[in-house]
Amino acid sequence: MFLIRVSISGEMLVEAQRKADEIGKLKHSILGGGGNLAGFLGELMFLKTFPGSFSENTYQHDINYLGTKIEMKTVQTTVKPSLDFNCHVAAYNAHQRADIYVFARVLKTYDVGWIMGWMDTGDWKHLSRRANKGESDGDFVFAVDCFNLKYRELEPFYELMEAR
Repeated sequence: MFLIRVSISGEMLVEAQRKADEIGKLKHSILGGGGNLAGFLGELMFLKTFPGSFSENTYQHDINYLGTKIEMKTVQTTVKPSLDFNCHVAAYNAHQRADIYVFARVLKTYDVGWIMGWMDTGDWKHLSRRANKGESDGDFVFAVDCFNLKYRELEPFYELMEAR
């Protein structure tokens, strides 16, 4: 299984909320800044799970892990994730200069999250499929133009650790 379950502590929630309040609404925010808390929780989950990683929070990437520039992509969820769910990168963010994408999901109760998998950004550009705003995949309707894959198509984390 690819995913790593991470318990979210009260300290992580306070830190993520502080960062979300500080950053406010970003340009092109799908949720008008409402996803910032989950986004920062995704970053903190990674930092907690992967010793040697540290936050850089530039426009191009969020985290540095042993010299690898990582752009985290985190979404909120109401259910335990399935490997058949989509992970996506908004088309207007597809030009960021990170080495890899790491995908995460955070339960809306903010007590647990999952780091789902990762992919080299070059591989992502070749393997992901475009979905246009308003298209659907089952019950899921794409809110913006994006590139997506199923979580099952991502790389498992043991390969990330071995490669670095």
